[in-house]
Amino acid sequence: MLVAPWAYIGGVDVTPSKPQDHDEEPLIRVAARRAVKRIKKDAVTPEFSRLLQVQASGAAGDALLALALAGTLFFSVPETTARGKVALYLALTVAPFAIVSPLLAKVLDRHRGSLRWAMVASTVGRGVLTWILATRLDTLYLFPLAFGILLLSRASLIVRGAALPVLVPPGKSLVDANASLSRIGAISAMVVGIPGIALVRWPGVETELLVAAAVYFFGVLPAFRLPTVKGRIEDHERAGAKARARSITVRQGLLAVGGMRFLGGFLVFHLAFALRRDDFGSVGLGLLVGAAALGSLVGALVAPRLRRSLKEEGILVACLGLAGLTSFAVGMWFSPVTAGVLVFTFGVASGASKVAFDAIVQRETPEGGRGWAFARYESVLQLAWVAGALIPLLLAISASAGTIAVGVAANAVGILFMIGRHRSRSAAPTL
Repeated sequence: MLVAPWAYIGGVDVTPSKPQDHDEEPLIRVAARRAVKRIKKDAVTPEFSRLLQVQASGAAGDALLALALAGTLFFSVPETTARGKVALYLALTVAPFAIVSPLLAKVLDRHRGSLRWAMVASTVGRGVLTWILATRLDTLYLFPLAFGILLLSRASLIVRGAALPVLVPPGKSLVDANASLSRIGAISAMVVGIPGIALVRWPGVETELLVAAAVYFFGVLPAFRLPTVKGRIEDHERAGAKARARSITVRQGLLAVGGMRFLGGFLVFHLAFALRRDDFGSVGLGLLVGAAALGSLVGALVAPRLRRSLKEEGILVACLGLAGLTSFAVGMWFSPVTAGVLVFTFGVASGASKVAFDAIVQRETPEGGRGWAFARYESVLQLAWVAGALIPLLLAISASAGTIAVGVAANAVGILFMIGRHRSRSAAPTL
């Protein structure tokens, strides 16, 4: 039986008992036991363990919310209506960054102790708004409530990135720490994926949203127990930190991961409308979501291993190359099966590249500028994702042609990134 990931943290051994005949042990039980072992290994300090618990509850709640909204906004209405509703939803995913980014950048960078309270507020707020949303699906409150939940989810993402360097366990690199958070987020989304699809079908979306709210509330206590550091960061410290956050290294990394995010947004809705035309419905969407979550998990597992032989910038190049070559091949031989393979591979590349980029920002930016940096760059990445998603909303593109275009574009971004890195190294003064 699968147990919620946060139940594995804190020293309690819930590893499934080993059958007498290991050869007959179910595969799902083997996977669960290995996931437990991996998560317990990641939670090496109480502080980092609490951050993992917050990440697990948030990721699981977000996955349940996404499935509920997909059933409400996409598959339950005609395609022309779905396109309009999805376009409005995309606008709502961008707007929270425009509101929350300037506010969080100022608060997080001025006051060292604000990180914990911002995380608590975002966790409680998501639970409350999701609970209310469960009773307001057929009213005009649907979009304002969804907007509020998205706003708090984005705030949590920014706070997590800014707080992580302070909570990294001894002996763990930034890539390892970011990968641990991505890993438990992906596991959490996968654990709730199948139950979430079942809840949408019966008893319904309202019940699933109530479950999502309860899952969000699981993260409140560990968020409240995160460590806090008192004190104010001086203006000159913040100015210097922001300058470091704008370095050429960070901007080049933003180009690479932003390109990946743009292509990911395009691919999600390109394949979603293709599945809809082939009458796969919410089951097909759930399978793609599961493949993407599994890919993100594998990406988080692969990134620390890649870091042993590559720098963060090298990981970005490898991810773009993998995504580009796979997309081109799937476009040549497109089918529902190969589409699933593509989503999985893109999940691997996206997961590893995001881990690498977060590590670059955290490595290059001192404490006084991390809130500003993550607020700014997460906004840019979300804009890139929405821009990519708008293309299949506006243009009807055949499945094969769109997938091949993704492959060509991913390779082009990778080449541009390598050219930029080469020029930067050539222009750098030698000692």
